[in-house]
Amino acid sequence: MGLLDDLKKQADAVKAQDVDKTESLRTTAVQTDHALRRAFLYLNDLGKQLNVVQMPSTFTFELPTVGKIENLVIRDFFCDFRSKHFIDKDYYGEVHVAYRCFSENVITVKKGPDDMEKFRDLLWQSNVEHKSEQFRNERKVITHEVFKVKCDFRVQAKIDGDHEGGKLKISTKNVGGFNVDFYNLLSAEMNDQAVEEFAKHFIGRPNQFEEIAKRSVLVRRPVAAPPPAQDRHAQLRGAEGRPGARADGRKAQPPGLDQVLHQERLAGPRARPSCSASSSSRHARASSPCDPAPTADIGRSRAPGSTARS
Repeated sequence: MGLLDDLKKQADAVKAQDVDKTESLRTTAVQTDHALRRAFLYLNDLGKQLNVVQMPSTFTFELPTVGKIENLVIRDFFCDFRSKHFIDKDYYGEVHVAYRCFSENVITVKKGPDDMEKFRDLLWQSNVEHKSEQFRNERKVITHEVFKVKCDFRVQAKIDGDHEGGKLKISTKNVGGFNVDFYNLLSAEMNDQAVEEFAKHFIGRPNQFEEIAKRSVLVRRPVAAPPPAQDRHAQLRGAEGRPGARADGRKAQPPGLDQVLHQERLAGPRARPSCSASSSSRHARASSPCDPAPTADIGRSRAPGSTARS
């Protein structure tokens, strides 16, 4: 029964971990669902009002060789959402919102063989409605193409929810011009203020949405770069002239015992210091502890007046 009890304990531990993980994921999913629901309800109500008012747009669109296109009106505002099944139920998965910056003007643009492909690609990528006609010469060679561009530009955005990670990915197109932008926020950061600022940003009113997106914890902060090479060399050159500084700019350390002994061995034996009292008493030097030790002959005493044997 010991083996069976151990397996039961392991199985209960695994089940408890799965339950905790599921509850954590469900909490994150609910938070993301509330953020998407909040955004949809606000934008959907905003669209209903704009379709009645038809407010002028502040956006300016610019086409190459055409110039700026202004004085457009917001119309046909549309907002919708898509559901997403996660774990065991359906949640708000993504929100789509779009409208048209419209004017009844039609712009005629003439492009040569070198520019007409680039201009056509720009119109297709920006979802700009247009018609074109190619003209050929007597040899059936295309000489130019005439584009008739409607001043009807579609502005759109998508808010996609990551229910497992608790994140929102916001992509916008043609907001303020022919461009595409991406923003990343945590679901908890998409509160009522963030939703309102995004709505202002989307229709071209003064807002702080980009500042909110920059303050998100998902935005990578720039890392301080090392000093340029020229500044580093100048620093080293300046350190060479300072006392107690090394060539690499660091403070010089006192030499160790091994370095001192090595320098003494390289310098060789040093001269013994003189123990004389002064230069005036050189002829009558007194015995001092600094004198050399006596030799063996000094131990033999001689009588006064005796002479050395030959």
